[in-house]
Amino acid sequence: MSLIALVDVGTLLGCQVALTAIYAIVFFCMKVMYPYLRGAGSVALAFVAMTIANVLLLLSASLPPFVSIVISHCFLLSAFVLFYTGVLHFFKSPRKIRYAWALTIVASVLIAYLILSHDRTKALIFVIAISFFLLRGVIAVEIFRQAADRIFLKIFAYLMAAYAVFALNRLLFMLVVGAPPNQAQREFLQTVSVLLSVTFAFLIGLSFLLMLCSELLTLVKDESERDLLSGVLNRRGIEQKLDLELKRAGRSGQSISIALIDIDHFKTINDYAGHAAGDTALRDVVTAISCRLRAYDLLGRFGGDEFLIIFPHTTSSEALLVASRIEASVRDLSIPDTELPLTISIGLTQAASGEIAGPLLARADKALYHAKDAGRNCCRVLLHETDAEAGPQQHVILPTS
Repeated sequence: MSLIALVDVGTLLGCQVALTAIYAIVFFCMKVMYPYLRGAGSVALAFVAMTIANVLLLLSASLPPFVSIVISHCFLLSAFVLFYTGVLHFFKSPRKIRYAWALTIVASVLIAYLILSHDRTKALIFVIAISFFLLRGVIAVEIFRQAADRIFLKIFAYLMAAYAVFALNRLLFMLVVGAPPNQAQREFLQTVSVLLSVTFAFLIGLSFLLMLCSELLTLVKDESERDLLSGVLNRRGIEQKLDLELKRAGRSGQSISIALIDIDHFKTINDYAGHAAGDTALRDVVTAISCRLRAYDLLGRFGGDEFLIIFPHTTSSEALLVASRIEASVRDLSIPDTELPLTISIGLTQAASGEIAGPLLARADKALYHAKDAGRNCCRVLLHETDAEAGPQQHVILPTS
């Protein structure tokens, strides 16, 4: 006797009820603990619908056919629409789900009509198989669209595609044999179907759970590198970016420049206008700087009122042009309800070939000191000192104001 014959369908359905219920609880808990996780709520509802459907199938012997077949399949179809909704939310896809809901409604009405009719087995098998095939198929297609070079998503998409093809098992049997399965064949197909369904439910739930965990780790990493007040990278985040860009510049031979920016008289702003005004000034300066940066420039908060800008693929003269635009943009700002000016000082330098972050930052800080010493509200450039004993003439200072 084969292993499949020894497996009881009721036991398998019981396992599937437990599995889908566990997944529903897990995804609901993730949604409650991390509300910003996209798609978790819809997927949780999908597994709730699957649980209800599986309970109805488990109790089919004691329920009318309309309830055990029509209602259960209505819940199952709705579950896949909800899962599709969760996938779309996760990927921020603009695609609509109204067609999937329309398919669910039409399929449910047809299943109800065929159950209430006599001798409609072939038509019933066809409607159920095609409906599940289409719903699972659109989920697989959407994941394929988003997979790109991500191996895990491609595996998930292939898994979903296999699940879609699996929905056609009874229809394919009927097309090959030419007649609906007899009692023994139905029991065999049902056992195989439920066994594979449990396997697919486990793998698909696990796949989406891993996707959410990956997204959660990305969000946590991003938050750990992000300054809460200004919204830009914090010191840890911008220093990591600087190390990465210096290594990249070393490999490619491209130029890289950096600028340290200090808000002039920031303590005075806090003392006379209040810390709320100081926080507003920080955010306004960040906005003014950001709107003048290029798409590939990087901005981070380096200290209390000090910011670091990384200019990849940029010489000091090119970076100076960007810095000049930043200065002009900040000069248009003001402190509300005060006569205090809002200006910045900028120290700018260019990395030498193979230079590491420490000396580069020290030189940018020295250039910033020159800007402050010159009366603030200006920019100074300090190039690399190739001779350790070089005199002041080796320092290039380019005022912009």
